[in-house]
Amino acid sequence: MIGRKDNRESEGQMEPFGSYNLTTKDGLQMDTTGVAAAHLEVNVGGCRTEQVIPILKHQLVKVGRNNKECQLVLTHPSISSIHCEFWCVFFDEDSIPMFYVKDCSLNGTYLNGLLLKRDKTYLLNDSDTIELSQGNEENDHKKIQLVFMINDDLQSSMDPKLLDQMGFLREINQWEITNRIVGNGTFGHVLITHNSKESNDDICYHPDNYAVKIIKLKPNKFDKEAKILLRLDHPNIIKVYHTFCDRNNHLYIFQDLVPGGDLFSYLAKGDCLTSMSETESLIIVFQILQALNYLHDQGIVHRDLKLDNILLCTPEPCTRIVLADFGIAKDLNSNKERMHTVVGTPEYCAPEVGFRANRKAYQSFSRAATLEQRGYDSKCDLWSLGVITHIMLTGISPFYGDGSERSIIQNAKVGKLNFKLKQWDIVSDNAKGFVKELLQTDVTKRLNGKQSLEHIWIAKHLSQLERLYYKKILCNNEGPKLESMTSDWKRKLPKSVVISQVVPKKKKVLK
Repeated sequence: MIGRKDNRESEGQMEPFGSYNLTTKDGLQMDTTGVAAAHLEVNVGGCRTEQVIPILKHQLVKVGRNNKECQLVLTHPSISSIHCEFWCVFFDEDSIPMFYVKDCSLNGTYLNGLLLKRDKTYLLNDSDTIELSQGNEENDHKKIQLVFMINDDLQSSMDPKLLDQMGFLREINQWEITNRIVGNGTFGHVLITHNSKESNDDICYHPDNYAVKIIKLKPNKFDKEAKILLRLDHPNIIKVYHTFCDRNNHLYIFQDLVPGGDLFSYLAKGDCLTSMSETESLIIVFQILQALNYLHDQGIVHRDLKLDNILLCTPEPCTRIVLADFGIAKDLNSNKERMHTVVGTPEYCAPEVGFRANRKAYQSFSRAATLEQRGYDSKCDLWSLGVITHIMLTGISPFYGDGSERSIIQNAKVGKLNFKLKQWDIVSDNAKGFVKELLQTDVTKRLNGKQSLEHIWIAKHLSQLERLYYKKILCNNEGPKLESMTSDWKRKLPKSVVISQVVPKKKKVLK
């Protein structure tokens, strides 16, 4: 149960506002700080109610008529089953929190008076007003407004002086760059941007949010990541629309904003990673394989596949995932079939890449190259997928040891897996076999991308996974037309692939 700001004398029945009945229910999990990052205040007909809905890290708040799934239940017929969703993303404890709203309705959701596009996600600012119905003046008493409020002690993601201080441009062609920060680091900055060409003269839509990654380049050098991403087009790979290099050698990469956070923060609970259900793991693995097979067919090897570089569209099961951060990706189309440079993250890196437990071993080489000089190929990405799958199923990194780089590298070279751990007790033998086949130290025995899709863990449920992928995850994006797919897709999954549903706690009626 979350502590609510205004839940005094809230037990018992209440008078409905106009023709609306409003109820809230418990079931949100408080984070370790015990404080909600932000909250929604509920107004009906211009009058503030006593309802305050907390918004917590990586937990969806759903609003609508659906009594089983929504935290705020509204019974008016103009409200959709799930009308809209809210959530908050923290990438880590030091990051700036990002708050989002997504419209899921038939009748529309309005942000500060502007209509949101259905199934699109938008960043929220403090004191934003979300309207769930826009009637005429005669129906003002029926209007429901949610006022979004951020806690006073949270750091703002707005830095009004950033563009001027860093020498960044404010406009590039149709792209308008804002001061809203999504992330920053040694690589550069990621800011929110809008595409002015998407405006519609007939309908006053709220502008879509995109991200622009700004990197400082060496003079006359084009970024390899941008060059690779510009030629890729896949729903599970970050989409780049435009690049531009200014006179100060700042490279601007305009790309989709993926608002659900990364897989690492999705699994993180305090200082530990938690496991997810085998079903949810299977759906994510299936999507990653779609992306990897596409990349490898294009001659591209990611080389840094890890939890941090897998983004979620929403922080919930059955969401679309997106591979990002192609900073050390390699294009093998230049008559090279193998790679020799030691790159990546040791915890996820295949042993043949050549990381050494003793760093002094590198000193005898003029460049960081694999000591055996045999090199490695695209199967290094499949090893990384094996590590990721192991973590998703158990919450444990397979070769972590004492956490030191030396321990991780030594354990990975041995490649011994311990399926006797209690975390594996509820995992199927097929899933264990899949992990084992990907974490083969002998590269010739390791599955490639296409063989992975043929493994029994996936092949057994392939038709259901494909239906789920095209209908639910891609939301009718390009793909095979599956006429047998119906709205009861959860019941269509086999018994071994069950989407677990959280049993709601007793609802509390607020006055």
